[in-house]
Amino acid sequence: MGYPEHPETIVLKNKFYPKGLREIDIWNYYQKVKGPLLRETINRDLMFFIMVDVNKPVVKRRGKVGTIRLAPKNYDEIITGRTVSIHSAMGRSESFGIIDVDVHPSDGFKWAKRATNDVYEFVMDKMPILKKVTIRYTGKGSFHVVCDFGRRMKVESLNFLFQKFLRGSELEKVYTIGGKRRPGVPNLDLNRNCVRCNYITLHSLSVWGLKCMEVPYQQLFRFDPNKARI
Repeated sequence: MGYPEHPETIVLKNKFYPKGLREIDIWNYYQKVKGPLLRETINRDLMFFIMVDVNKPVVKRRGKVGTIRLAPKNYDEIITGRTVSIHSAMGRSESFGIIDVDVHPSDGFKWAKRATNDVYEFVMDKMPILKKVTIRYTGKGSFHVVCDFGRRMKVESLNFLFQKFLRGSELEKVYTIGGKRRPGVPNLDLNRNCVRCNYITLHSLSVWGLKCMEVPYQQLFRFDPNKARI
């Protein structure tokens, strides 16, 4: 594996990359973010989305000797020009939880921003137990609100705390919580907060070829997905 055998081969094409992303483009990107990505994935089981043809990803959950894990010694071997997206699994205990703002495609990106803003302002105001809150663009049509509790606890406890604060709140009057998205009603998905549930890794690309990246709250409404192009 390692350096692409066919560096000029296009593996992804969409409105963000009308000329396509080549194996070498993906390879070079992951070489650029090697340090930050390794810090995000240390001791985590991973799931890869690998393009076997243009816009045709397959999911890979296991390596040669078990679950997939990244380390400095194997990074250049298992990250290839077709390894488009890297997702991390939740452990049994974590110091953070994720509220996945899940918006139906027909509602558009503006609604995703509005819902994310509402969630961010709510947790900052109503959840004093949090140490820090950040917004991550997922590289697709919406955002994750990442809540840092400042100490490790069982992921079931994280989910319980989210349920405690969100159920019956003003957010539940506008959005579904832990349900299913539908046109006109975004869903605040809490399903990332369970053992071995996967979430897109910060600094990874999505299957659209856009970066998962932090977005400052002050810039949320001005954020354009084109800023996440590589």
